[in-house]
Amino acid sequence: YLNAGTGTKPSGMYLGNIRLEVQVGYTNARDNISTGISGGTAIEGLVELEPYLNAGTGGKVPVMAPAIDSTSGRRIGTFVLLVRVNSANNGNNPITPRSSLLEDNAASASQGLVSLVGLSTLTEHLGIAPFLDCDAPQQDGTTPTPEVIRRRQVATMGSFVNPRFLEHQSNVVRKGDASSLKERFEAYFASLVTPSDNEIEEPLFKRRAPRPFRPSNSRGDAMLSGIGFNVNVQSLSLNILQENETNPHVRPAAVTQSVTHGAPADHARGFGGPQKKNADEGTAGDVSSKDSSAPRGGLRRLESWRLEMAKELDDSVMGLITAVGEHFKSRSQAAQHSNKKPSRHIPPNLPAIMHYRSKSMESSQRLHALTWDIAVRRANCFSQALGIAVTSYLTSLSDGGPGWSRGFAGVWARHGYLLVFEGLLSAVGKELGMIEDAAIAISMLRMVSVVLMPDDGANSSNTTKENIPVPLSPYVRWVNLTPQQIPSKANGASSAKTQYCLEIGLDPSYYQSRVPDSLKGIGVRFYPILFQMGVDIRQWGVNAGRNAMIQMKDKSRGNTSDFVGDIDTEAGDTEQIGGSIIDDDDEDEEGDNTAGAAGNEILMALNVEGYRKLNSYAHSVNPMTPGMTAATVSPPMFDSFEQTSPQQVPQQQQPIHPTLVSLSEAIKVSADKMEHAVLDRAATACQRFGGGSTVFCKSGKDRTAMQVTFKQAQFVQRVMDRKDHNKSSLLEDTPISYDEVFDKSTLMRKHGNRIPICEKNTGEPKFAFNPLQRKFMPEMLRPEAALCTWSKPET
Repeated sequence: YLNAGTGTKPSGMYLGNIRLEVQVGYTNARDNISTGISGGTAIEGLVELEPYLNAGTGGKVPVMAPAIDSTSGRRIGTFVLLVRVNSANNGNNPITPRSSLLEDNAASASQGLVSLVGLSTLTEHLGIAPFLDCDAPQQDGTTPTPEVIRRRQVATMGSFVNPRFLEHQSNVVRKGDASSLKERFEAYFASLVTPSDNEIEEPLFKRRAPRPFRPSNSRGDAMLSGIGFNVNVQSLSLNILQENETNPHVRPAAVTQSVTHGAPADHARGFGGPQKKNADEGTAGDVSSKDSSAPRGGLRRLESWRLEMAKELDDSVMGLITAVGEHFKSRSQAAQHSNKKPSRHIPPNLPAIMHYRSKSMESSQRLHALTWDIAVRRANCFSQALGIAVTSYLTSLSDGGPGWSRGFAGVWARHGYLLVFEGLLSAVGKELGMIEDAAIAISMLRMVSVVLMPDDGANSSNTTKENIPVPLSPYVRWVNLTPQQIPSKANGASSAKTQYCLEIGLDPSYYQSRVPDSLKGIGVRFYPILFQMGVDIRQWGVNAGRNAMIQMKDKSRGNTSDFVGDIDTEAGDTEQIGGSIIDDDDEDEEGDNTAGAAGNEILMALNVEGYRKLNSYAHSVNPMTPGMTAATVSPPMFDSFEQTSPQQVPQQQQPIHPTLVSLSEAIKVSADKMEHAVLDRAATACQRFGGGSTVFCKSGKDRTAMQVTFKQAQFVQRVMDRKDHNKSSLLEDTPISYDEVFDKSTLMRKHGNRIPICEKNTGEPKFAFNPLQRKFMPEMLRPEAALCTWSKPET
């Protein structure tokens, strides 16, 4: 039973065809005497449905369809079958189609993992079957648009994946990944509710169970892929000691906070290209096989590759439509000369149609496989980034945070919570893949709005899996993450954009006394920005050129005297270096080490994108237009997709905000340079606008420690040097002496909490820099040599 009345034929109907295929097989190797075809040949036929719609008196109509040898295109016989085609509204008591009953019980493809992680299916507007990641486009009774006509044309051409690929993709790849995600959730939930005594007694750096703290040396563990690792809140509180014999007390002066963590990337899946689930199940056109043509790298590069695949598929489908049209045109002209009815059958052996059909199937299969791989990768990275972002948001609401001390809560409610990630990864090898993963994961945070609410007691049960309990916190009782499908129209097809509401249940008394009124029950949307700059010897090698890096590695494996002498190492340093100058644990086969130039380009591209987002935010929270305030100006646009009216000024056309001139200049001169000022000035701007700050490198312990202690030292120096104690000027505008900042940085690295953080991640209380690595770091991030050595005491 089929719906009619929305087709492209003069009658308003186009139901399409039924394709018949029979495989010829024999028990022994002999030719069929009557037809001359060999075993294994496919015979196909085609039945048009329109002539038989509502035909007869409700009975079945006999139909004869030519049987065609799919190899030669020669007619070898006739299919005879009985057909009954009724429209859904035919008769007084229409029967509900069985397919509708099945669809009612089936989960919507548009609510699957691909949509949940915010990916567009890309092929939805093409109408390319099967619809693995979206629901089939709905037909309506309006005048067909070119996009609708094209979808109907493509729909008559059958499935664009072969059965073997579909079975492998569904029953092996996707089913396996879905099972892994389910097992991971069960393990996480069980560990929260009933933690094992063995887990708690295990040293932190040896833990591999899902716990609130995950050590950095577990980043390759697939079970823990959804948990951010080495996440710490770094707080520094400055107090003024007031000497008073009768009433001595301490007066709080200032507080600074940052979240430090490892790179939010899918370390377990790696960056050398997707892996096959089963070596025997690889199929043509499946990118799950690891070869030179398979996509490599992190999410940003994989998604760029995916767009190219979609364009290739689109071109192939257009070529196929054109080839079929040309075939029908030639058949129609031949039929006119012979006074015969033109056949709508398409012989399978036409070269042009075979070429485009094969190319379309290959592109479609590669696109489906890569789409799923990206979706799983997005899910893992997004989960890590979300935990880090929520940690920063709650930290900013604590004592001394910008939500309370500087009154930015109202700004967050209207314009979003500014969250600046400061990345210290090098744009080469596996770390380039981590940058690409982190860039997408951080941008995905824009999908999330956070709502703080009091726990009424009904939602705090440990048995519910909708509200996830937080048993170790005295203030946070539970969290609940709910996806929401926001309807949208794109490329001529209906689609949905996923957003998330994260509800956080708080202790009622804490909620009433500590949550600002402007944030109570209000959804605050994240406004995440990434700034990235490599600061180690590997980034120096990328900047200097690929040849220099290769030369360094070659010399590191042999005689290092010439090279070490060239860079003026201190006496005794070469003996401490060990087997390799570059202690990087970054194997070439696990990352793309040929992308040096592209790596530098991505740093510039990310920093320009970050600047434009921050500039848009600055114009919203601190408008330069006379008479406008943060309470009256429109919220900032995160990207072009958020532009809802022509009156909104695109990011690229907005003038440089006066507070961001120095950041803009630093980015302009950062090409092929280790320009630390990009991170420094972005962090200062973030503090000025009341945002949250995070710092990360690969593991979140060594380079991260250098950066966060330098930021803290700057903060201390500004507080100490501030002349205006009445606070009529911003702390960020206070000029400081960097010689004194360097001294304070060293003090904090030596006596602060960063070396203990190294110990709880690796078991060794030291920073993991060798002497040569120290030499190539920017001066403000260079630790004392004594902090990088440690001898395990004898027992």
